[in-house]
Amino acid sequence: MSHHSSLEAFIVDIEDSTTLLKLYIDRLRRSPGNLSYHLSVCEHTDEILNAVRDLRRNLSSVSPSISVGVSGLEDLADAANTMGLRMAGLPIEEHGTILDTLAQATACLVDIMKSLSDPVKTLDLSVSRHVTTRLRALADPSGAVSDPFRPTGEFARRITTELSFGGHEDPFDDLTMDADFFDDVIDSLEGAFDAAAESAPMFGSTAGGGDLSLSSLVIGTASGESPAFGVESLNDELRELFAGIAAGYMQPVKEFIGELRRGNFSREWLDVCRPAVTSIIRASESMEFTALTRRLAAFDKLLAAGHREGENRKLARQWKLQVLVTYADLEEFLPRTFLIPPTEVSSEGIIINSLLKQVKGVGQGTIKKLFAAGMTNLDAYRNATSGDLAAAAGIKKHLADRICERFRDYGTESRENSGILSRVDELAEAVSALKQTQFKFKQATLDEWYRRADSAEKRRCRKERQMAMWRINVLLAESGEVEFLQEIKNLIFDKRIDRLQELVEGLGGKA
Repeated sequence: MSHHSSLEAFIVDIEDSTTLLKLYIDRLRRSPGNLSYHLSVCEHTDEILNAVRDLRRNLSSVSPSISVGVSGLEDLADAANTMGLRMAGLPIEEHGTILDTLAQATACLVDIMKSLSDPVKTLDLSVSRHVTTRLRALADPSGAVSDPFRPTGEFARRITTELSFGGHEDPFDDLTMDADFFDDVIDSLEGAFDAAAESAPMFGSTAGGGDLSLSSLVIGTASGESPAFGVESLNDELRELFAGIAAGYMQPVKEFIGELRRGNFSREWLDVCRPAVTSIIRASESMEFTALTRRLAAFDKLLAAGHREGENRKLARQWKLQVLVTYADLEEFLPRTFLIPPTEVSSEGIIINSLLKQVKGVGQGTIKKLFAAGMTNLDAYRNATSGDLAAAAGIKKHLADRICERFRDYGTESRENSGILSRVDELAEAVSALKQTQFKFKQATLDEWYRRADSAEKRRCRKERQMAMWRINVLLAESGEVEFLQEIKNLIFDKRIDRLQELVEGLGGKA
């Protein structure tokens, strides 16, 4: 393979990898400690490193300057990959510097590639070498202090601040969805808070009207007598009773943690959560439930720190991470009381999301409004008029018209396709269309590369590619292939297409 064709193949092969690497570096800045984002950074630095090594193997009889440039690429990619793998073991407070350096490394990779493809441009590796050295110094584990708040293993999988509807999120959506302006986001959050507060049950009473509260468990102890049990010796029946009643008190706290994990929260939640936590602490102390009391006290201390932020709605990243990690510890310790079940991935939710994203003018803000208004099932969209939709979700009438039209078209398409194409044939056709859009996107990438300017054609091809993917999302969800869809959602498109083709072949063999 010639130097020219090898380099062109390399450019198009790593386009998606470098794009996603930059995206996940930015997401980690916003959500430090997020395990899934960190794993994505590792995956995409590894893809880039392997692509550089393939480039080196495919190049032969090249000039010394090109050989030096490829060696510089490989050194930089190797350092970035090593840093990505070791970042989780370093203190959270160091992650900002690490992510900045990884972003610089990504920019250097692009600069070197431009120099290699431009015979006029002089190759200068001075900045690249500095960044490579910096990454290797940061990755050196000697002297690193373990982070007491760093989540690990299964424990960390619940610690997430990513926004996800129905559990499905495609990172490429961020690059292709229309931007909308969610000007009243604070009002909507406060409205949700008010609704939650008004509907909160009276925790101290039962359905029969009798007093069944944490205080009744404590008062039931004889006067002047200290309870004789701690966490290790607590009677199983009493422990279950305590856990069940405490779960009622914790409901607003669970709602707050759920909002925090999705990245949406308002400071007013703290006013509701602290009294509930204080009540459980008092009961736990009276019962000498020492291990639980210690954990609750740590959690309450963090809530108090957040409360002291005053009117500042954007609480510190470190504070958010510590709250989530401390609550996850409570979930581990007493799941009956504290566990927040993971949101099930819904086929219907994926279909709704994918259809909404195809509508011009719909962005994440509009989708939030629709979900908050209870528009979470297909029947709601089928039966709604555009006027109903606009009034319920607070969106513009012309946008509601387009949404209703898209769901009507979906119903028509489903009826027309039934009996004409088998589900496998329809999926095979959609995968073929995705493959064609990927080819066009690569062509546009090369065109932009040699023009040395941003390309409107590349943006159009990226949108077209994602539209094809949203169609596949719907088909997979209709077929019950939700787990498969979750499996491929973080893959670059070449890998997605390979997996989709394997799926089609497998389903065809079963037909």
